[in-house]
Order: sequence, then structure tokens, then C-alpha cells
Amino acid sequence: MRLRQIHTYFLKLTCIALLLSSASGFAQWGRGDQGGNLPKFYKQHIHFGFGLGVNSTDFRVHTVPNSQLYTDMRDTINYPKDTLSLKAISTKPEKGFNLGIICDVRLQEYIRLRFLPNIAFGSRQLKYSFTGTDTFTVTKKVESTFINFPVDLKVQSKRLGNFGAYVLGGGNYSIDLASQKKQKADDQVVRLKSNDIYYEAGGGVDFYLPYFKLSLEGKVMVGVKNILIQDNKLFTKPIDKLNSHIFLFSMTFEG
Repeated sequence: MRLRQIHTYFLKLTCIALLLSSASGFAQWGRGDQGGNLPKFYKQHIHFGFGLGVNSTDFRVHTVPNSQLYTDMRDTINYPKDTLSLKAISTKPEKGFNLGIICDVRLQEYIRLRFLPNIAFGSRQLKYSFTGTDTFTVTKKVESTFINFPVDLKVQSKRLGNFGAYVLGGGNYSIDLASQKKQKADDQVVRLKSNDIYYEAGGGVDFYLPYFKLSLEGKVMVGVKNILIQDNKLFTKPIDKLNSHIFLFSMTFEG
């Protein structure tokens, strides 16, 4: 199944869940915990769940000043001129998806510690804009399969009927299973390191339904490490460093 189809199905599922949860939430609006769904949900010291998400994965590119690409590159990019200059390197994020589990531990009445291991699929594009007699662009697509191990601290509001809100922040250790680290250096390939560390922050809303809690959450993940393997080849030499940048919208179910 293509990522675009998965993205469409996810959005439809989110709309249905919002309609159901809104109907349930407004039915109990203003009544506090009395009479609401799952009144003792956050009295539990630990509970579990799972999550589905759509991500937008991107790079933050730091280039080497005044980079030039010369004659030895013309055959690779099929451009007949003797000298080429690299005008700019830009990025284009693409959609992917996440699937994971949730372990939630109570630290205090409104503070939770959450461990959310997940697998994520994503891809990014690096666009190289050249100038010669003409201006043109070469695109390199980089695909990734991540195993993520995020740990977040969640600070939640007091419930209002079947509704609540929260903010969170934490860190994430990530392994890219599709990394081309072990691949032989090649002019055509942008190779990435397999390990990365992120700091992340976000927030969301909780909807307490009769049999489970539904949450809608947005989170930004910013990579700390330079993940570029600098092999001084065609498409890596002009880059000083690459950092990952990911936005994740997820829907979680906890019981």
C-alpha cells in the first residue's frame, strides 16, 4: 500500500474519531469527573496502549560556502558544459507513517512518564540547483526506516468532563535500518549515519470514551547529530552537515 493511500485512510479515521469523541465529550461537558467516562483512568500507576501516526520528515542542510561543481561531474548529471556552479541545496519533506506501543507511568497526579517505542517509515529529498548556461535541478531521494525509542514527560491539565489537554517534551534515540552507511561510497549516493538523537516537544488533547482514551497529538523532533557521512563525493562534498527534522501527528489509544 502506498504512503499516500495510508495517509488518506489515516485522515479519514481521524475525522471519524474526532466526531465520536466530540459527541461523547460535549455530552459530559462541565460535569467534571463526576459521571464522565473512565473516571479513575489516571489513578492507575501504569497503563498501555498503541499509536498510529503520519510524519513529515525533512533535513536541515548546512552547506559549505562557495561550493563549486566542475567538469568531473558533467557525465553523472548528463550536462555537457565544462564548468558548473552549485547555486543552492534545498530539501523537500515527504509523508511517512509511524506505528508503535505506549507504556505510561504515573509520577504525580498530573505528570506522566511515557515510553513510546515505534517503527517509522519516511523519505526526504535533496534538491541541487545548478547554474551554467542554463539553470537546472538534480534531485536525490533518501529513504529511511527508523526504530525509535522516545521517552517523554507529559504534563496534563485537569479533566473537564471527557476532555483534557497536555504538553510534553523529552528525547529520542533512533536507529535508521535503511541507512546506507555500509554501502560503498559512490558519486550517486548520499550516505547517512545509522544512529541519531533527537529532542522533541509537543502537545495534544485527550478524549475519554466509554472503553478507552483517545489522544490526538502533534510533536516536533529535532536531530542533534550530524548524520551525513562525508566522503567528499559528488553530492556530499558541498554539504557541511545534515540534521534531521520531523513533524509527527499521531492518534493514540490507551485503555
